[in-house]
Amino acid sequence: MSKPPIVEVRVPTYKRTAWLRRALKSIQEQTEENWKAIVIDDSTEQEGKGVVEALNDPRIEYEANSKNLGGAGNIDRAFESGSFTGAPYTTILEDDNTLMPDFLKANLQAIEEHKVPIILRNQQVWLQKTTTEENLERTTRGNWFEAKTYQPKELHAFLFFFEGISNGGMFWRANAGLDLVVGPEVTDSGLQEFLRTLQIDQPLRFEPEPLAVWSKMSDELITRSALDNRKYSRGKQTVMRYLLHTYGDEIVDEAYRIAEKFDRISELEQALIESGSYPRKPYHLSTGERLKLAMKSTLKFKWVNDPLIGYFQKK
Repeated sequence: MSKPPIVEVRVPTYKRTAWLRRALKSIQEQTEENWKAIVIDDSTEQEGKGVVEALNDPRIEYEANSKNLGGAGNIDRAFESGSFTGAPYTTILEDDNTLMPDFLKANLQAIEEHKVPIILRNQQVWLQKTTTEENLERTTRGNWFEAKTYQPKELHAFLFFFEGISNGGMFWRANAGLDLVVGPEVTDSGLQEFLRTLQIDQPLRFEPEPLAVWSKMSDELITRSALDNRKYSRGKQTVMRYLLHTYGDEIVDEAYRIAEKFDRISELEQALIESGSYPRKPYHLSTGERLKLAMKSTLKFKWVNDPLIGYFQKK
């Protein structure tokens, strides 16, 4: 009789069979072998089913969504609370990414050693082209986070600079009571990461050794429109305004500590102006730069529809 799995790996996928096969093989190559993978296919054609059947591994299960959820919706479903298989630990591997062999074992050790509910594991960044890939010799979070446990407010302060956590590299206790589902009101996967970070209300441990690969899509594979970019920028503005409303000066103090540590004061000043607030003196941006940003921010706030209005109305 087989042992119950220790780790549940959720693999959202959509019409990318070659990448899905690569992702699943990286799970099969794990040094921790007691896992269960759930492929969550959002395609009505169910292309992923053939990939799973060809691998013929009883640890890999296939499940098709009853209706198409879209890319963001399918990823969000993979963050549902609890466990699909009864495993005490959960992680997500999007179909275009891969795990290095020690990913599961190292995260199991780290989450137990530090007694935290959630781990964010650093990842190598590879440029994904149509038929090839290239190691960009950098990581997703290594330039920002360090090997430590972050409390929620400190983690949230990073949202003035970038989206905080990433979907890849997340590893958590299934019974920790974490609410990581953003909801159907948000259809942009990038904005989902901002909001998922915002929803983390327990300590998070960052582990800097990159044990996974995150695929950065090349220009030939990106379909984001100018309208999508404006909505994305408007959504970030809403997140920052929410942070200021929720935390007040405390979050600004935390953000300035981060900015000073990483020499990003000008970047923080821009973010504060974007959110309708004012940076602290002495200013790093010129008067002209501040006025231009303030005007642009006001126009964006008034004329671009807020893609997060439904999300925050629900809260």
